[in-house]
Amino acid sequence: MYLKKSGFVNTLIVNWKLDFYSLVRLAIPLGIAQLISIGIMTSDIWAMGRLGSFDLAAGGLAIRYYQPFYFFALGMLVVISSLTSQALGAGDMTSVRRVFRQGMTVSIAFGLILALPIISGIWLLPALGQDEILVNHAAPFLVISAFTLPLMFLFLVMRFFSAAYGKPYVQLVGAIIALCCNLFGNELLAFGFLGAPELGLVGIALSTAMCFFIGTLSMALIIGFRAPFNQIQPFRRLWVMDWQITKKILKVGTPNGVMVMSETGMFAVASIMMGVFGTAALAATAIATQLAGICFMIPLSIAQASAIQIGRAAGSQDTKKVARLSIISLGFGIAVTSVMTLLIYLFHLPLIDIFLKQDDPLLQAVTNFAIPFLLITALFQMVDGTQAIAASILRGINDTAIPALIGFICFWGGGLFTGYLLAFKAGLGPNGIWFGLACGLTLASIIFTTRCFQFLSKMKASKKVVLG
Repeated sequence: MYLKKSGFVNTLIVNWKLDFYSLVRLAIPLGIAQLISIGIMTSDIWAMGRLGSFDLAAGGLAIRYYQPFYFFALGMLVVISSLTSQALGAGDMTSVRRVFRQGMTVSIAFGLILALPIISGIWLLPALGQDEILVNHAAPFLVISAFTLPLMFLFLVMRFFSAAYGKPYVQLVGAIIALCCNLFGNELLAFGFLGAPELGLVGIALSTAMCFFIGTLSMALIIGFRAPFNQIQPFRRLWVMDWQITKKILKVGTPNGVMVMSETGMFAVASIMMGVFGTAALAATAIATQLAGICFMIPLSIAQASAIQIGRAAGSQDTKKVARLSIISLGFGIAVTSVMTLLIYLFHLPLIDIFLKQDDPLLQAVTNFAIPFLLITALFQMVDGTQAIAASILRGINDTAIPALIGFICFWGGGLFTGYLLAFKAGLGPNGIWFGLACGLTLASIIFTTRCFQFLSKMKASKKVVLG
């Protein structure tokens, strides 16, 4: 009897270790790829800062304006990982190919559709109280960025599809190639390297378009010609529509896109609110939000890995594995974000200096705004990571509609409205906006985590995974 019990305990421990190691093995390369991918945008912000605080404020405003649309598509398309994982877990290779094919179709269509509201920012931003001179300076950057969206979204499809196979090297290769192209392109087109014309912000936008085209092409070649991807003939009959798969991507993905857009929209609207406090506050916001975005890539990689692993376990109806992976993901995320909180607190000044020229006339003013922004950013690392991972666990079982509504209420009600009250009614100024963001993320973290444990409890009682 003792030997039986001992054997059961050992098996249990082994299973937890194996699931933890499998999650970490997938999350680490995904995290590296995520950091390199956001490095593309970070290199743009860095280049803007080298052009000057005015360019940084204008370009940062443009990026914050179009980011919610980009992240809506990211949230919608990331379900390709979950749907592909579920099909792989069920051994349905036909559905695997069709998810990929329809994912590409949806990405191009939404890229063209979302280009229109981004271009309209040229007229909308001044109506929202933004400095017209800044907006006019950013206008060409916005237009070029709008028509780059289809390339950006195809890039995402390649990333999410290859990750579902547990082959993160594909997006790692694509991200490295794209980043290198962008770094070279920024020097060439923005600063006139090798005798090229100095195009400033326009050059940065053109460089970004070029880097996404080359990065997407590199991943497409790997997927088309290398195993295990080529075994399903991923690019066969591209013109054939599968409306059932398309409907599923939209049904599961659109609410998730709304939720991700709600969070990034919270930061975007916060940037617009910050424009009331002047160019220095806006430039500091561009720095703080970019650094927050870089830090977010770490828990996001854990979230993406957990959604893939949970999706595959859910597809094969392995309820115990789903439960183990959910708890491991949340615990691992809390541990990692705790370290990040400490690092931001200790090194906030050197991090700010990376983005600013030492002879910039607004150097001290921007730094004074950025310091408290980053310290508040350090405070919300844990809750931001936890809400992202909890949402990914729910996405792994196709539960996206209710979380989207919860996210909107938390981010726009608990976050933006609280920030507005603290900044403009309680007299905390720009810092109040950032405290509001922290409130929204904290509220979302509590509710999403509670919903995750409710799902695990129901799954344990019914002994099956019910996919949304």
